[in-house]
Amino acid sequence: MKHNLKVISAQPDYRAELEAKLTLAHSRIEKAFLDGGAVLVSVMEILNGLVDILDRLTGTLDGQKTASTIDGLRQTVADLATLPQLAEMRQSTFSEISEICHSTFQHVQDMQESIRYLRTFAITVKITGAGLAGFGEFADEIRDRIQSGAMEVEKFGGQLALMRSQLDRARTFSQGIRQDFDATIPQIVLNLNQSSGQIAKQHEQMVSVAAQVKAVTRNVQNKIASVLSALQIGDITRQRIEHIQSAMEMFDTFVSSPDGAALSATEIDDLQTAIFHLAHAQLDETLADFRQQCRSIFTNISSFTENATQILVLRDKLTEQGSGQDQNALKSMEVDMQNGCQLATRVQERSTDSDEVVGSVTKTAHDLLMGIEVIRSIKTDIHYMALNSNLRCSRLGDEGRSVNVVSGELRTFAARLETPADAIVTELQRVETATQYLASEASVEISNIAGPLQDALSAIQGVSAEMEKGLGEFANEGQAVFSRISAAVTKLDFESELGDVLNECLSLAADLSPGNEPDLSGMAEKAAPLSAQIYRIYTMVQERDIHTRYLPSAGTFALAQEPPKAEIVNDDDLFADALF
Repeated sequence: MKHNLKVISAQPDYRAELEAKLTLAHSRIEKAFLDGGAVLVSVMEILNGLVDILDRLTGTLDGQKTASTIDGLRQTVADLATLPQLAEMRQSTFSEISEICHSTFQHVQDMQESIRYLRTFAITVKITGAGLAGFGEFADEIRDRIQSGAMEVEKFGGQLALMRSQLDRARTFSQGIRQDFDATIPQIVLNLNQSSGQIAKQHEQMVSVAAQVKAVTRNVQNKIASVLSALQIGDITRQRIEHIQSAMEMFDTFVSSPDGAALSATEIDDLQTAIFHLAHAQLDETLADFRQQCRSIFTNISSFTENATQILVLRDKLTEQGSGQDQNALKSMEVDMQNGCQLATRVQERSTDSDEVVGSVTKTAHDLLMGIEVIRSIKTDIHYMALNSNLRCSRLGDEGRSVNVVSGELRTFAARLETPADAIVTELQRVETATQYLASEASVEISNIAGPLQDALSAIQGVSAEMEKGLGEFANEGQAVFSRISAAVTKLDFESELGDVLNECLSLAADLSPGNEPDLSGMAEKAAPLSAQIYRIYTMVQERDIHTRYLPSAGTFALAQEPPKAEIVNDDDLFADALF
């Protein structure tokens, strides 16, 4: 065992230095390729962002969307043109309600006349029943009820007068609206037709340039995808370094095991020399593959610069088209929309008072209906009070005859309140029907005239703002793409960055394996456990092929335990086979 330790410790400086260099190379490769992959992914992401901006930019002026907006606007204008007729219908309705109010007022006068008679008879009851027990209180009570009815009728008449004044105001609605339409709408429609043609032309030009930018972007993205695939060389190189490190560690473990103790000093020295030759051969091919693939990566990445310059040129062209003279089409359309909104605002302002009248008239009609029910209730009270008086007077005989006559008259004139009350209810129901029409149909149409125009204006303003924003974003993103790609070209020169440290590893491995490789044919059976253990860690056929040159017995041992792999015919297959 002491002899084995002495052999293992031979050339400690070279091996320790090699192991340190391998660890350094492993660390630097891992970091460099992770950083390189992150750079490429960031370029891919910024290119995707550029495409998204282009899609939003060209979508902003989408021909179908613009045509739809203009068609909707024309429909709105056509709807506005019907407003004078609508205003006339409203005025006709207001006139109808006014006539109903006039008729209702006449019925109110009839009720007031009946109330005056009732007051007179209430006083008469007071006089004629002065000598009869309890009739004085009865007279006061019935007079109070009649007075209450009189107050309700007066209140009713006041509310009716208020409604009539409201309707007089409402009949002045919509003066001058048609003149505004005639002066404004035709010009708006003409301007919109011209603007829509300009916008369609601009959209066509921008789509063409955007398509060119996307084509260049797709080309770069395809190259990036190819480079990302080629970056597997970093993972492959890192794994092969790990395998070399593991092989030396396995050798140390093996010679300390019972199997290793069975070897002579010469056999251990030969086996160690074979391991060093194996490490040198693996490093030699690893470095060759690494340099070849890194040169291909660098050549591919270097072509990005030309693509980035193309993107900048196209960016300037698209920005010029988007902010040039045709851009005024959006501004012109925006002005036309604002004029239309101002017209709608004037119309809506004129209709505000009328809308308030509709609400007031509706409320007043409701209040009047409630007032009529109160008057009817008072009429009923007077009727039954007079009826009770008749019954009491009948029991009094001749003494109550005079009060009986007056009570009968009270019942008669109280009944006369019913006829005008019924007529008023019928007419107020007509008023409610008319106001419902005004509130549910005509009023809704007029109150909403500004909505579609404002929506169209907001849409145009949104398109204009989105256009300016998109152009700005595209200008900034185009520059960012150029800067990111330029940085990537220098960042991804892996051969310059990592070639030296791998070459140093190779030189140190060469120092550890001078001369010819030893002949292990006589100890193949003894070295088989170590050879098989090392063989199993490989992930590439190339590694196994090299292994069998230095530890030939291991190939048979390992291949017998693993299924055969498909033949590798190109680099892609090589990378695929390199993965765990």
